Amino acid sequence: MFRGLQVQTEIAAGRHLPEPKGLGSIVDGMAALDQIGVIITVKRDEPLFFEGDAAEFYFKVISGAVRGCKLLADGRRHVGNFFLPGDFIGLDAAEYHAFSAEVVADTIMVRYARWKVHALADQELAIARSLVNVMRTELCAARNRMALLGQMSAMERIANFILMMADKSGTRDISLPMTRTDIGDHLGLTIETVSRVFSRLKKDHIIEQQSLHHIRIADRDALVDLADFS
Repeated sequence: MFRGLQVQTEIAAGRHLPEPKGLGSIVDGMAALDQIGVIITVKRDEPLFFEGDAAEFYFKVISGAVRGCKLLADGRRHVGNFFLPGDFIGLDAAEYHAFSAEVVADTIMVRYARWKVHALADQELAIARSLVNVMRTELCAARNRMALLGQMSAMERIANFILMMADKSGTRDISLPMTRTDIGDHLGLTIETVSRVFSRLKKDHIIEQQSLHHIRIADRDALVDLADFS
């Protein structure tokens, strides 16, 4: 059962959703999905679904952010990824979700019934191809995240994380809706280490803190050098 739903509105047939800022062009062929989607708004810290829930829906983030997380056997939490505007959620799920999804900030999404998507993909080859392309992109991103948790130092992990967020937004002015704890649970670092590295980056004038959840990359070349662990 879907959890955390606050508002739900059917998308009018033929109406296309506005492209989120920084997303660029939405994957070719996916616009047809708008006709079978439902716009939903979920409040901050509400669960979208839990690990083990039946995977009945796909989601696309329009604005806001969602974290995908898993509770480890020793009680620690691992944040596997952050879903930002333009990202799809649930494409990798089998019959049941393998992780929980929680809303980081008030978020607007499109919810698609899986059976409707599959039926449309059977009829529209462009839809099927686009779904495969999205899954390939997600697999590549997952491999990159594995590298972050491998041999990288704390500074290298955070520098790479900031650069990835910048690439997603397409600008040096980056929104970080997640908390420092979220970032630490994503990168395998303590909140103290995350805060210390961010402070060091600000002190060295590599980033600028514009507000609590917004930073600006002041020296991208220096950040790239810090991110290079080869």
